[in-house]
Amino acid sequence: NIKAAVKLQFRNLDNFIHKDYKGRTDVKHIPRFESTRLTYEEFAQLVDAIHEEGLIAMSTPFDEDGVDWCMDMGVDIIKIASCSALDWPLLTAASEAKKPLIISTGGKSLSDIDKIYNFFTHRGCDFALLHCVAEYPAPKERLQLDFIDRLNKRYPDITIGYSGHEDPDDNTVPMLAIAKGSKILERHVGLPTDTITLNAYSMNPEQADRWVAAAEDTKLICGMKKKDKYVSQEELDSLTSLMRGVYLKRDVKEGEELTLEDVFFAMPCHDKQMTSGEFEDGIVASR
Repeated sequence: NIKAAVKLQFRNLDNFIHKDYKGRTDVKHIPRFESTRLTYEEFAQLVDAIHEEGLIAMSTPFDEDGVDWCMDMGVDIIKIASCSALDWPLLTAASEAKKPLIISTGGKSLSDIDKIYNFFTHRGCDFALLHCVAEYPAPKERLQLDFIDRLNKRYPDITIGYSGHEDPDDNTVPMLAIAKGSKILERHVGLPTDTITLNAYSMNPEQADRWVAAAEDTKLICGMKKKDKYVSQEELDSLTSLMRGVYLKRDVKEGEELTLEDVFFAMPCHDKQMTSGEFEDGIVASR
């Protein structure tokens, strides 16, 4: 019941890592990037598998070669990471790809986000912005989900979403993000094995199932059947059963004018009986 995508990460490590730093273990991220390296052909195989499952293929390119790979492999959506959201050479290449774009805004001020919005708007791109706190994991007291409200008000013409790195067992956060107006949700998902353990911000498949279910529940809870508030007959009947009806203190004649002195209010209120809220001084008896 969701429009689901699998997102990869593209880096041409031959150029992305400076030649003097290749093989170094004392520089953050380099050992992880090199130890998880995939070939172009392996990435293409993954994109084909995603499409075969009926899912949307996305990728985050971290360099211009990564944008070219997105084009070559038929990736459906290009995602820009928070760390790259002000990398203008990369953003220029992504804008020229003419594919839908999703941009995370972790660590970016409102002024920065205005620049990003103006950049892609002026280039006629189809894009969305994600609120994001780029801490891994992100503590709940720093998530600032109220900022989603501000993004929706400031950029009413584009889709706003949320990219989360919080505790993968905390499903109140995606529910609140949707209630705040997020239309896109993103999370890291991993498959633990005997030799691989997940980091503190990645979900296992069972956690992902519960996360999706929580999002679906939120759509159900927050959704409106019409633009105006929907009131069911069941709701009306329930309230009527608790209302007070109008009862006469004495016999009255047709055409007689009634005041509060002539009636009293009590439950139950029967079908088609006047309620206490409908009575007015000076009402005339019809029979």
